[in-house]
Amino acid sequence: MRKICLRLVPLCFPFLLFAQSPLPRFEDYRVTEEWQGPAAPLQLDRRARWFKTKLSEAAKQGPDFAGHYRFAGWGCGSVCAAGAIVDLKTGVVYPPPLGGHGTDPKNIYEYWIFTGGPIGVSYTEYRVDSRLVIVRGSTRKFSDLTVVDTYYLVWEGDKFRQIMFLPGKPKHQ
Repeated sequence: MRKICLRLVPLCFPFLLFAQSPLPRFEDYRVTEEWQGPAAPLQLDRRARWFKTKLSEAAKQGPDFAGHYRFAGWGCGSVCAAGAIVDLKTGVVYPPPLGGHGTDPKNIYEYWIFTGGPIGVSYTEYRVDSRLVIVRGSTRKFSDLTVVDTYYLVWEGDKFRQIMFLPGKPKHQ
């Protein structure tokens, strides 16, 4: 019996190995920088000026993402998340992950919105020692806020690159 089991293990191992892609881990995108300097003056374009107070408050706090960046967040309704990334070294303000798509000059707010979804969902996960960001929520133009998709994105110095997407499953009531 033992010989049969030992012979079956090599046959099953490849299926187990490739059955599911491993999820990206914060450790895989490590940042070793421990930036402690004072924040540079904010460089605000016309869109960012609308949120000067929130961005200034965020810049006064230390980094919380990718070594020398700070997530700034603000509400945009009960099922909406908006925000920006502040480079504390340079003062440059970047759109949030999955944001930056609003082009209507009358709707400046849209540029900073990056997700929405059910109340109680943690929309973002990030760490000061990693370039990885995990965003959960609905990005389906609010057509179905019960579907919670998961995006894995990596910060590349001035933009995010999506490395994995896990679609949510609709919750039928």
